[in-house]
Amino acid sequence: MLSTTRCAWLLALAGLTLGGCNRNPFLTPQQQMAAQQQQISYQSQSQMQELQRRVGELDVSNRDLHTRLAQSEQQQKLYLDQTQLLQQQLRDTANQLKETQLARQDAEKSVQMLQASSRKQGGAMITANNSVRQALATIDIPGVDVRQDQDVIRIEMPADELFQPGTVQLVATAYAYLDKVAEAITRNYPRQRIAIEGHTDSAPTFNGAATTNHQLSSLQALAVFDILTRRNHLPARQLFVMGLGANHPRASNATDAGRAKNRRIEIVIYPQTLD
Repeated sequence: MLSTTRCAWLLALAGLTLGGCNRNPFLTPQQQMAAQQQQISYQSQSQMQELQRRVGELDVSNRDLHTRLAQSEQQQKLYLDQTQLLQQQLRDTANQLKETQLARQDAEKSVQMLQASSRKQGGAMITANNSVRQALATIDIPGVDVRQDQDVIRIEMPADELFQPGTVQLVATAYAYLDKVAEAITRNYPRQRIAIEGHTDSAPTFNGAATTNHQLSSLQALAVFDILTRRNHLPARQLFVMGLGANHPRASNATDAGRAKNRRIEIVIYPQTLD
């Protein structure tokens, strides 16, 4: 048989399990108080652990908010930089458009002069003189197509060798091309009227200030005009600019090779000379 003390302890443990230590009638007041203190300590530890867990979650949330705030500030700065860049591009486009309009007016005047010169010849087509035709054979520039086209000489340069695709930004190799062309003009056609024609393919691909094929071709022709007159010192009054867009393709625009051939700058040498 179990002793009285052991029975009392077993009953006390049963009381703790079933009803809580403070309700156990078999415990002395000191034992009940100790059990209550132990239960309070356990609850305090549980509450402390819960508080620590919540504090940890708040720390994680705080770090996440700081990270998002930094990302938002960085994104806002990026938007501001992009806005300033777009504003500068709009100003550049407005200036280039104004220059293109002036160049178009000069081109129209040049065409009128050529038409008037043709009428002075009795309406007949003026043919290139012997010196112009003879000079054709002496122009040999690698990568540049030089040909006779009725009464004019055409010096054709691929636009892809001069400009970044769809832009008016000259590439490094452009200057060597244009230096050789300027040298040939100075040597063989110092007094001929010369047009700078810009041509594009039919694909509406623009990566810069231009928004149409005609505008792109005009701006590219104007860029060549600027190099020939400023860098190579050709007389500005000898040259005029024409942007023809995709109106005069040299090949089919249905293939990559055809579109590449259509993207070109043509230096057109007329038989008329300066006054």
